[in-house]
Amino acid sequence: METTNLLFVLFSLACLHVQSVWSFVGTSNVNCQRGSDSTVGSVQEGHEGDVEIIGNIQPEDRLILKPHYFPTGVTFLTLVYSDGDSTAIVRTTKPLDAEMLSESGGDLFYSITCTNGAINNTRKLTVLDINDNAPIFQSKTYTATVSEVQSMGSSVLRVKADDADVSPNNNIVTYSIAQPAPTEFKVGNDGTIVLMEGLNFNVKEIYTFTVEAKDPGGQSDTAIVTITVEDYDNLNPYFDQSLYKASIEENQVGHFSAVFPEDIKAQDGDKGINEPVLYSIQAVIPQKYQTNFEINPNSGVISVTTALDREEIDQLTVYIQAAQQNDGSKTANAVVSVTVVDVDDNAPKFEQDQYTASIPENSPQDQVVFQTRVTDPDTGGFEGTFHIIPESVPFYISTDGIVLVKSSVELDRETTKSFTFQVEARDKPPSTNTARADVNIIVLDENDNSPQFTTPKYEGKVYSNQTIGMLVAKVEATDLDEGPNGQISYAIEFGNEEGFFGIDLKNGEIKLDKTIPLKENQILEFALYVTAKDGGAVSRSTSALVHIKAPGNSHPQFLQKTYEGQVEEEQSGANIVKVDFLSIDPVVPVILTVDSEADKFSIDKDTGVLSTKVKLDYEVKSSYTVQLSISDGTNRDEASVLVNVLDINDNSPVFTPNPAPVTIAEDLVIGDNVTSVQATDADEGLNGEVRYTLLGGAGRFSIHQETGVITVAAPLDREDQDEYSLEITAQDQGRPSSSTTATLTVSITDINDNAPVFSKQQYEATVSEHAAVGTDVVDVTADDKDEGQNAVVTYRIVKQEPASTPPVFRIDAASGSISVAEKLDYGKAKRYTLQVEGRDGGTPVLTGNAVVVVWVEDVNDKAPKFSMDQYDVDVYENLAGGAALVSLEVTDEDEGGFTNGHFILDSDTFTINSQGVVLLGNNAMLDRETKDSYRLKVVAVDQPVDGLSATAQVNIKVLDINDNNPEFLPLPERPEIKEGKYTSSSPEEVCVVVAVDSDIGDNGRVTISTTSDLFSFRKDGMLLAVGEIDRETQDVYDLVIIARDHGIPQGNNITTLRVKVTDVNDNPPVFSSKTYSKSILVKNAEVGDVLLTLVATDKDLGDNSLISFSFSEASSMVSLDAKTGEITLTSDLSELTEDTLLNLTARATDHGTPPESATAEVLIYFKMMSVSDGLEFAGSYNFKMKENEPADTKVGEVEALTGSSEVTVSYSMKSHDDVFSVDADGNIKALRPLDKEKEEWYMLRVQATDSRSPPNTAETTVRVQVENVNEAPVFGASIYDAEIFSISPYKFPIVKVQASDPDVGESSDLQYSLQDPSTLLEVDSITGQLYVLDASGFGGSHDIYKVTATDKHGLSTTTTVRVKVKQTATGSVVVISLNQPVFTVEKKIEEIQESLKKALGWTVKILGVAAESEIKMPFSLRDSSIKTYVSFIAIENDGTVVPAQDVKEKLKRQEAAVTAELEKVFGSGVDVEVEEGSGGGTGGGSGEGSGDSNDVVIIALGAVLGVCLVALVVLATVLGIKYRKMNKDTDSEKETFNFSKHDQLNERPYQSENFNPYTNSVLNTQEVQVHHRREYQNNDGNESSTSSL
Repeated sequence: METTNLLFVLFSLACLHVQSVWSFVGTSNVNCQRGSDSTVGSVQEGHEGDVEIIGNIQPEDRLILKPHYFPTGVTFLTLVYSDGDSTAIVRTTKPLDAEMLSESGGDLFYSITCTNGAINNTRKLTVLDINDNAPIFQSKTYTATVSEVQSMGSSVLRVKADDADVSPNNNIVTYSIAQPAPTEFKVGNDGTIVLMEGLNFNVKEIYTFTVEAKDPGGQSDTAIVTITVEDYDNLNPYFDQSLYKASIEENQVGHFSAVFPEDIKAQDGDKGINEPVLYSIQAVIPQKYQTNFEINPNSGVISVTTALDREEIDQLTVYIQAAQQNDGSKTANAVVSVTVVDVDDNAPKFEQDQYTASIPENSPQDQVVFQTRVTDPDTGGFEGTFHIIPESVPFYISTDGIVLVKSSVELDRETTKSFTFQVEARDKPPSTNTARADVNIIVLDENDNSPQFTTPKYEGKVYSNQTIGMLVAKVEATDLDEGPNGQISYAIEFGNEEGFFGIDLKNGEIKLDKTIPLKENQILEFALYVTAKDGGAVSRSTSALVHIKAPGNSHPQFLQKTYEGQVEEEQSGANIVKVDFLSIDPVVPVILTVDSEADKFSIDKDTGVLSTKVKLDYEVKSSYTVQLSISDGTNRDEASVLVNVLDINDNSPVFTPNPAPVTIAEDLVIGDNVTSVQATDADEGLNGEVRYTLLGGAGRFSIHQETGVITVAAPLDREDQDEYSLEITAQDQGRPSSSTTATLTVSITDINDNAPVFSKQQYEATVSEHAAVGTDVVDVTADDKDEGQNAVVTYRIVKQEPASTPPVFRIDAASGSISVAEKLDYGKAKRYTLQVEGRDGGTPVLTGNAVVVVWVEDVNDKAPKFSMDQYDVDVYENLAGGAALVSLEVTDEDEGGFTNGHFILDSDTFTINSQGVVLLGNNAMLDRETKDSYRLKVVAVDQPVDGLSATAQVNIKVLDINDNNPEFLPLPERPEIKEGKYTSSSPEEVCVVVAVDSDIGDNGRVTISTTSDLFSFRKDGMLLAVGEIDRETQDVYDLVIIARDHGIPQGNNITTLRVKVTDVNDNPPVFSSKTYSKSILVKNAEVGDVLLTLVATDKDLGDNSLISFSFSEASSMVSLDAKTGEITLTSDLSELTEDTLLNLTARATDHGTPPESATAEVLIYFKMMSVSDGLEFAGSYNFKMKENEPADTKVGEVEALTGSSEVTVSYSMKSHDDVFSVDADGNIKALRPLDKEKEEWYMLRVQATDSRSPPNTAETTVRVQVENVNEAPVFGASIYDAEIFSISPYKFPIVKVQASDPDVGESSDLQYSLQDPSTLLEVDSITGQLYVLDASGFGGSHDIYKVTATDKHGLSTTTTVRVKVKQTATGSVVVISLNQPVFTVEKKIEEIQESLKKALGWTVKILGVAAESEIKMPFSLRDSSIKTYVSFIAIENDGTVVPAQDVKEKLKRQEAAVTAELEKVFGSGVDVEVEEGSGGGTGGGSGEGSGDSNDVVIIALGAVLGVCLVALVVLATVLGIKYRKMNKDTDSEKETFNFSKHDQLNERPYQSENFNPYTNSVLNTQEVQVHHRREYQNNDGNESSTSSL
């Protein structure tokens, strides 16, 4: 029975195990004799099921479940048991909850009690807490009120959240303020909210923020905290603006016509109190105009009571004050810059009443005649227009008063000899003021007319009765010019070579000077060219023809008895030959007659030209004899003409051989032969006679037209052009001619005709006298335009001055690098001059020269010395910032010792002051686990420039406190594991992962684990693969690795490790198709044609994926390329007589070990005839598609033609199938939107396959162009963060936002703008640079701005800029004075900032520059020489502003270094003074000024009330002063500055910053207390505004 029960229990347990529902935690035995006490184990809360299996139950035992220690435990359990059972089960009745077991610390206690003996068997089950409860705030909202003068560090309120989880690992709550978090408050770990920064009611009245409570598991709750700031009467009044700009027209009284940036207004700085203020005018500069102004004491409106004249004064400064009505000592000051606006009340005036000028006629358009000048006392001088009256004259006047020629054509002296008109100057409307001046312009004569003959041709005759001196003809000419320009003389230029004629110089009569020998049958003709010439300085002339005839006796006759001519066949009306004859026709007319062959030929009776009347045929008759006669009616003569008929030109010349390329040297001279060409023509005679011409070659070559010899025609220069392409034409002499063209390439080889040229004619370098031998000094380089060896330059030093043996310098012959060859001595030579020569490698050698000047630099040679070489210091890691560690002592044997020296310590953690004290940085923290010791190198430099140095070592040992979690050492780079099947018993090692803990003992002992089931860790940190790894399924594993220490509470760290799975050849290749087929028409097939391309892929990598193709059996008809898979035709198929199907098996084998392979069937159908069974595309396709179109947009359609309606076609995309698709109808669609900016062109390959067996394929190319669509710009970041100080000057750069336009080439066209205007900042519309306008009123603010980028098409995008304005603490501005002119200082702002940075070790920002000469105040100032005042702040490396007192102290300590640095900027003699009043503290009423005021008050009251009240008055005054000081001492640091009375002066901006130097400057030893709320700066032209005046 017991065995049966036991089997039953085991069977039940097995079922429960298989079901994975009721798994037990532990097993135990009961002892009803003595009892037992055991721990069952541990289980996470939420567990349901069996807790314990109880054995060893005797038949007589009777068991029940009872509470133990805490009654709560058994409420979760039940005992599954029946009397007589040998086993029992403790099982849960509901999920375990650790929170309900909190009283027992999360442990569940119970007892299995034997009732038969009252024996308890106690049990303990540990219920592990899980983080299943989030913290919950006790209240969702918290409120508090705090005074704006409450001290920093004080508690404001406390928030509280509770976490119901049991374990400290899950219920410890930490608090934080959610972003955006105000910097004014901080929440501690206990929920206490502490004030961290001073409050200002005027800046912010209510703070609302979110506090988050978070447990270690990341669960959280939030509560809203609202803190109301309570105002306190501690502020002076303030003007809305520190500088106002007003304007009023001259000659006007009353209110200003305009006030910028807003109406003048002052109010109490305490908003909650807001006492009324009274306005008054303190001063007007210049002082004599003070009575011209008055101010309404209640409204602050300023009026002009006496009109001003701008021509007398155009700018005034009015200093105004607003005093609190209930306390006159609380004041605010502002400046009103008054501009007197010009009224056009003065007329313009020409500098001359009358202008006279002369100008040559025909002067060109826009020729300057003269310039007028106009003056006008009004602003800007004369501003208006110029006019000419009347406008009809040929002149105009430019906008700057220059009179110029308008029309050259009208300047004709022969038409108009002078012009009289007026010039007028008119003021710009609405003014009607004008001025006029008279102008007389005389036109001077130019010889611009040539003599003109009365007729272009003259005639004359001389007969047989000729006599010497007889008048033959007369010519006559006239000239419109005057004087010598119009006087004419005549001459026979040519045609009178035999001197038969003469001409009269003055009257143009032509007479016979010599008898003319007349000839029979001839008319002697003389063409005399007569010139008429004027007498101008540059004379002009005109020619005319005089035709003179002299006839002899008439007896017509042919000059020859026989003439010969030729004519081409097939031409009618073609001229053959001209028959020459003698006659005196037309004096005695003659007749020409064709006496034979008159039906084929005719003769022109006037010209004597014989021509064809009909077309002649060379094949019928090749020649004719034509009889001619001539007669004048009395006399007759005969002649014959032999006419040869010519064959036409039907052959072109041919080059034999074709011209070959020629190479010549560039030094060939003009006339040297280059080469020759030859062409022949099959025709005969002129048709076969060849002439040559040449084109190209830039005129460098010529060709002999008959021989074809090409020669050099102009000098050659390879450096200009090293190859010419000549076009040679061979042309025969036939009519029309025929020609042939050939190209000849002429290459030019180099000769050494260029000398090396140095990059500089003179080099300069500086080298220290201590420079070691071999030290590089300077590199010289020379270039040679030649090529090859001719261009290789070698260098040498030709001469050294002063000379030395051996030489002090040497030069590398190949590189030109000059280095030190001997030890230098500044005392022997301060400068060396080297003459360097560069020689090329040509023949003959050419050289170039350069001069190198080397300056030797003197060196200081006595170094300072530390008292010790090494200093050892021990400090705890929690040491406070700024603490002194050790003082270093330095001595220097040089004159002056170490007084001008300074220390250099390169450390972010430690600093060293000017006395040599090493300190921990103010913001630095020591962490022993990060670094347990520091070895600092401290350098002492004895002078600011070129100083010698000494080095000491400071060893700092950091003592430990315990505070660290485990840290992973650098993880292995790219660990790999081969794919395979691994188990925990047969794992695969991957890599070692090491984690360390900087703590000591158990806190530093680390265990590593991973969450992956496929990997685990050994104790030594070796990562093991314990499961199946398949690269083709997953090739990379990103493992989560956890490192836990053994401390309490346990610390941990989590990282990830990427494990790459390498390949094993476990995949065979896969063909893209099981069958490849192709139909080939035998008659079109050619050996070498690619018939098919097989494609196979392999999932493996590397060699395992490389595939080689082969046939299972060889084929004599085709071959298979093992690499490309191309099947190529190897047979000419001549043996085929019928259609043949070639069936092959192709194999794809990879290169793995062992290799894997696959097969595919290849079917090639060789056809003898084509029966419309082809497949082809009509051609290629070109489509366009707009970018950003949606997916599945149709691009275009392709179609393949089969030649048969019975055959169907399918299409496939062979490229870019991830971007495009093609359907069964040939429609191409885009699978996704396209982007032109990423890719504009796609070249697609589309394949068509028909339904024949075997199928045919065809392929076409589809070009798709993506067209542009305007897209909005894109910012580089969605949020930009920036920080500035509240005293940042105008135009101070904040941050640069940058957007790009996806449209090609349009990013440069973007325009930037602020979405909402701001007085804090502005953005540059072109660059996107944000800069400060006025940050003075924004201290402590966190503001968000939207910046928009807009493209030229109007599309825009917006980004967010978050600007934090840090409030600058009072006493941060320091003023120094320099004995330099202000304009000199203004030009050297950047150099001054850099010099002060070097001397002080802080970043220096200059805020303003002012000249003492500009100070014109109505109260007395201290006497001083001319100075320039420079105000600045100093900034630490972490961005905090250094207090002014610290800066002033360091300026005094580093006085020598500051002076030395500034002398580098200005030269010697610089005087630097620190103005003691600058950077005052926050105290109210302290200092000399307040003390003097108190004395005055006491004396005044004493005089009024008498001696008897002195004691009472003194007592009251003392109490009042003490009360005021107490109040003012609590004033907000952010709202109180100490300024001198000089703060009320005119400001002078400097260059780009345009920041008012008086904002924070102190120029007087007597200080006054000025309170202000905000500053305002504005840059408008050359003016800048100031604050706190």
